[in-house]
Amino acid sequence: MTSLRPTLFLLLLLLLAPPVLAAQPLPLDDYLQLRRSIEAARDDAARAVLERQAGAAREALLAQARRSSRLVILAEHRGGYETAPARQTARLVAREGRVTLQALAGPRPQSPDWERAGVVEMGAYLGILDRLLRDPALAGDWPTPRFDANAPGPRRAIVVHLAIAEHEREMQALAGPPYERLAALAGALLEFCRSVPLRPAP
Repeated sequence: MTSLRPTLFLLLLLLLAPPVLAAQPLPLDDYLQLRRSIEAARDDAARAVLERQAGAAREALLAQARRSSRLVILAEHRGGYETAPARQTARLVAREGRVTLQALAGPRPQSPDWERAGVVEMGAYLGILDRLLRDPALAGDWPTPRFDANAPGPRRAIVVHLAIAEHEREMQALAGPPYERLAALAGALLEFCRSVPLRPAP
């Protein structure tokens, strides 16, 4: 007769073992702090560990983004006080595995230079989010710029707003190197919104 002791012993181990908890998603702010730590790390081994942690955190954020996220881009340029601002806006929203896009450009929203609306493939959306999460600008320092209504010359503004679940990150710039840096990122995001294939919204 075969002994049942090994089987009973394994069963007791399974029953008495603590439950395995699912890994908690890392908030967006914590991921950004990881990215800053990577930039500041001087030791190669420490940097490699941080890179692995950041990679896992990025994958967790992308998984959250499938269920609830949004990306908003605004770029505006006004040549003078009497001219209408040339504006480009785009809004990508993901809810429970479905992504919608609304975007337009031009000085007059009623008759835009171009306008797009529809459903974006999830893979394409996650691809542009992955690019954004890897971009060094996202983890940079972006204090709220001060707007001077009396300043001469043309007016420019860039805003990029990312939200994943309940966590948000906003970057704004009005002039100088911060503007140029953020304009390059916003330009790539707006080009995605202008060219990504769309399906009609149901």
